[in-house]
Parts: sequence; structure tokens; C-alpha cells
Amino acid sequence: MPDRMNLRTIVCALASLAVFAAVRPVLAATPSPSPSPSPSPTPNPYRSLNFASATLDQGSEGHVNVTGGFAAAKRDGKAAIVCVSFKNTSTLVARRVVFDFPMMGPRGRELGSLHLDRRGEFSPGIDINGWESLSAWQGGVGHRGYGDNCTLLQQGVASAPLLQAATVTYRVTHVEYADGSSWP
Repeated sequence: MPDRMNLRTIVCALASLAVFAAVRPVLAATPSPSPSPSPSPTPNPYRSLNFASATLDQGSEGHVNVTGGFAAAKRDGKAAIVCVSFKNTSTLVARRVVFDFPMMGPRGRELGSLHLDRRGEFSPGIDINGWESLSAWQGGVGHRGYGDNCTLLQQGVASAPLLQAATVTYRVTHVEYADGSSWP
């Protein structure tokens, strides 16, 4: 029996070698698994809104010119932000400038409004800058005072005006000057 046992062991070993020889080229041809694909970036929770003058006449309301800005609404309808840059074109120092930012739907209907009551000392001819874009605001790029030129609305429940807003316009509604005068 020992001869049969040895013979069986030898046959099994040869069979294993034959199977390995047949499988080895297949294993060598199989590419190694590639690393898992990089995760897709998280979409921006905000969407940009058009920021525009309400009219073709971009005059100086109360001797304040809007020189730039941006608007955005959260995709879930729970928040909105508007930032503005402006210049005092009066000969007097302004101490308070109040802005109204009507939100318009895709067909131009006013849906609601945000407000900014900006207080400070605004010398004539000096640019008072805020963030110029959504990405700059989100990245915090720029002067720390840029946030003073922004109004942020946050609420716990979505609102239809924020979900439907397409454009944000601007109006200067009130200006107070250092000499005690005001507009209008």
C-alpha cells in the first residue's frame, strides 16, 4: 500500500501543477484592481442669482452709486445672501445707506425683498466694497469688512420666493449725511 499512497500523492501533485500552469497565464493577464474612483465633489448648496439694476437708468439715488455685487439663494430655499459694493458721490460724508434688494421671478414678478441698513462713515468718492461673487464669499477671500456690505436671510423652512428667485435688483431707499441732512 505504501506504493499506492505514494503514487496517489504524486498524481495529485502533478494534477495540481497542471491546473496551476493552466490558471497562471489567466491570473497574470488579469489587471490589478484600480483604486476606487475619487468621490464626486459635493454640489454647491447655493445657486447664483442675476444681480442687476431694475432699470436702464443706473442713476445715483441719494448720491450713492452701486458699483457691483452678487446674490445667491440656497438650493433648498432656506437662505439667501446679497452683497453690494457702492460709492458715495455726494460732497458730504454719508453715515447711513439703506438698500432694498427685490427678488424677481423668471418672468420679472417681484417675489419678496431683502434689506441692508449699512452704517459707517462713507467719504465722498471712496469705493465701499463687498464680496463680488458667491465663490469669494464662500471662500472668505478679501477684506474682513466685506461682510458688512451683505445681508443674509436664513430660515428653518423653505420659502417659495427663494426657490423661485432668478434675479435680484437693488434700490437705495434712504441716505443720512454727517451734516444731519438725509435723502429722500
